Formats: sequence, structure tokens, C-alpha cells
Amino acid sequence: MPARSNSPRTTGNVIPTKHMAVYEALRAEIVGGALKPGEVLVIDALAKRFQVSIIPVREALRQLQSERLVEIRPHTGVRVTPVDVSSLGEIFALLGALEIASAVNALPNLNKDSLGELEGILERLEQTAGRGDRAGFESANREFHLLPCRIAGFSRAEQALQSLLTEWERLHRLAFHRTQPPDVAAANNDHRAIMRAFRQRDAAQLAEILTRHNQAAAAHYRSLLK
Repeated sequence: MPARSNSPRTTGNVIPTKHMAVYEALRAEIVGGALKPGEVLVIDALAKRFQVSIIPVREALRQLQSERLVEIRPHTGVRVTPVDVSSLGEIFALLGALEIASAVNALPNLNKDSLGELEGILERLEQTAGRGDRAGFESANREFHLLPCRIAGFSRAEQALQSLLTEWERLHRLAFHRTQPPDVAAANNDHRAIMRAFRQRDAAQLAEILTRHNQAAAAHYRSLLK
């Protein structure tokens, strides 16, 4: 079950660049709904607001465009991308394909440390589910499905998965925020089965479970549109 993604953050004492600071602020407002679908963004006004030149603003907007959060159209300007509920099926299909490819290709690289890291995230998934911590569950769920990308060394898949999760987070918040989420107990049964397949190095079983996992989540949200 895909979780809602988090904005990229700087770590340690690293100071974010101007364009990253603008990007993160705008991204949070778009994903959170403060900037509405279809809202026009004026580059000069954004530069004044963030007290930067137009160059970092343009860079931030291009990055947001790559995540399908804004549309940049010649002669018409920039606007926040409309939410398209019909994209639900495509998003889940692509999430499943990327997760399967990354997980299967992670198998040869699994070692004691990486398995332990996956197990630790799974424990957090079960703990957060048990105490009803939805935000904590979503954060751990995101980590669980992204970690195989790094184990496999699939940086492009990780980047694409991050972008899709961003798109899903926004769609979820704007179209499904008042709805009942999927059963976290059932989701964690799948997570535990995924962990067993990792330990057994069983590629076929891993692909089967991940397919079922994503199809169940997609079916849940499709049923809410009826």
C-alpha cells in the first residue's frame, strides 16, 4: 500500500540552496492543498515573497514540473496541476512495477545489515498500526517500499517512485482525505510476507505479493469513487 510521501529534507548541518528552499516551500503548499489546483503562480511575485531572484524560482518550478505538480506553459505562465482522479489506476500500476523491479533486483545485494534495516522498519509499521498512529505508519510504509531501490542501486527507480508517491499524496489529500483508509492489519500481513520472501530470496513470491499488495490498495480507492 503506497504511503503518502514526505518532502525531501536536508540533513545534518547542510544549508539548503535557495532553489531547494523555494521548491520545498511550494511543494508543501501544493501537496497540502494551500495552493489549489489550477491556481496561477507568478514568478516575480514568488521571487519577491521568498526574497530571491527569479532564477531559483524558475529552477524550483522546473523541479515541481518534473513531479507533475505544476504546469509551465509558454505565453500562459505557471499553474498548479489539476487533480485527476482518473490517474489512480495508472499511479498504482506504476508504483507496483517500480516496487517489483527494485525488490527483485535487490535480492542479490541483501545482507545482514539490509535485512535488519528492513526488519526494523517492519517493526515500526506494526507498532504504529497497533497504536493507531496513521502518520507514523505512512512514514514507515514509505521507507519500507523505497529501501529496496537503494539496496538494488536503482537510483532512477527511487526517483521515479518518490515522484509517484508525491503525486499520490496530493491526490489522496485532495480527493480521499475524508475516506476510510485501507486495512492496516491486512497491509502489514503483506509486509510480513514480503519480508519472508526477501529472507528466502524468492523473486517469484516477492513479485506476487507486491502485485497483490498494490492491487488491493488500488481496488480499495477505486471502490470509493463509485
